[in-house]
Amino acid sequence: MTQPPGAPQWWQPQGPQGPPSGQVPQQPHPHATPPQVTPAFGGSFASEYGGFGAFDGSSPAKRARSRKPWIIGVTALVLLAGGGAAAWFSGVFSGDVLDQASLHEGVATVLRESYGEHDVSNVSCPEDQQINTGHTFDCTVEVAGRQRTVSIRILNDKPQYEVGAPH
Repeated sequence: MTQPPGAPQWWQPQGPQGPPSGQVPQQPHPHATPPQVTPAFGGSFASEYGGFGAFDGSSPAKRARSRKPWIIGVTALVLLAGGGAAAWFSGVFSGDVLDQASLHEGVATVLRESYGEHDVSNVSCPEDQQINTGHTFDCTVEVAGRQRTVSIRILNDKPQYEVGAPH
């Protein structure tokens, strides 16, 4: 891009920069106040547009704060607390429990194969038994038409358990 001859280049200042040649600059009156000089660029910390303390509490343009963030925060907190409580009471954090169907089948199989009881039916064990080593509980079974009780003890976290003799 070329410019016409005699035109100032982009890096050269434009406009009058001093007194025209041949003129003597005038001296200001000794008692006159010096003119206020505003910076050409960059501004200052105290200007008509603000600076330190420009937006303090005494500003007439101060708006009332919105309650919307507080309402959203409290609502989110209530929802999280409610969800956590629901999960706690539903047993999500309770750990592993024995499967009822496989427990009933396993008890009947052990009574048939280990204790020689061939007429085993109606095995009933309490629900939600924790898989904790050493935990014991009782189940009821019908052996040859009679109601019996067997003790179950959890051996490890596999879960393996032992079935006591019916009594």
